[in-house]
Amino acid sequence: MNKVTHRLTEACRALRVPHTDLVDAVCALSWRPPPPAGPHPVRRLYEQVLQAVGELPLGTVQPGDVSAAMEVRTGALDVQVPPPSDAVALCIAHTVDDLGVLDLDELVRNALTRGELACGAATVTRERASCTASDAPGEHSSRAASKSPHGPDPADCGTLDRLAAGILVDEITERPPQSWGRPHTDAIRAATYRSLADLADALLEVSESTPTPLDWEFDATGRRQRAGVDLGGIRYTVFVHRDDAAPREDATDRHHPPLPTLRAGWMWRLDAGSPDGSPDGCPSHGCGPYPSAPAARHAAECAITALAAGRCHP
Repeated sequence: MNKVTHRLTEACRALRVPHTDLVDAVCALSWRPPPPAGPHPVRRLYEQVLQAVGELPLGTVQPGDVSAAMEVRTGALDVQVPPPSDAVALCIAHTVDDLGVLDLDELVRNALTRGELACGAATVTRERASCTASDAPGEHSSRAASKSPHGPDPADCGTLDRLAAGILVDEITERPPQSWGRPHTDAIRAATYRSLADLADALLEVSESTPTPLDWEFDATGRRQRAGVDLGGIRYTVFVHRDDAAPREDATDRHHPPLPTLRAGWMWRLDAGSPDGSPDGCPSHGCGPYPSAPAARHAAECAITALAAGRCHP
């Protein structure tokens, strides 16, 4: 990122990372693998989005505002959104619209899950179906009306939309980008709008957060971490551990070549008088899953701040 702003500095402080590692750190908060290193188009795209968010003064928008603004822009929502978040959504839309087909291919290979592509494809499928229905109402409409006095069954329409979206995703992942048509690139753009809005909201959340820095200890396996903290005169131990049974991004949900995947969810818990971290103890507070150990540690540190301020109780 070319310009270090106050918001970006606050995000780095909260995550305890240098500015050069901020993109990867924000990805770790949002169930997203880091983009390839170096001057890669996906990394440049992420940097542009975070830079746009970084320009917003602190306190002017809330986490979720950019995603809401993007949904308004795509027609999925009809609500009022703060002008700053709408400006970021517009920046994202313009940036994505300017991407060429090879850049879109890099997004498919290195950034978007199949689920995200399916959402983008469903958006395009619905829009195309709507345009077709409005542009050619004559014979088709009268024929549909003769079959059902109440119009087409919404369940049938939903099934057809899902089938069409699935076919579109299959074509995106199986065809070379040079053979994509407008529906394919539109689906990738629609998926990218939402994924970048999520990334922007992750930066908004962390830059406005007030975590309590803890001195973490790591076990030899890297699967468990712990830190001590005093709350109200009672000594607690905060644990972060990997839960292989927690929901996660599956390797099959991404495309060729295989990406680094988020194979386990991470949990945190707060125990009183349990320094050995026995899983059979009685946790007084906890939450998860989170996409990474840094994300779980950050969430735990923010919870400690809230507990210490009396905003919640262990």
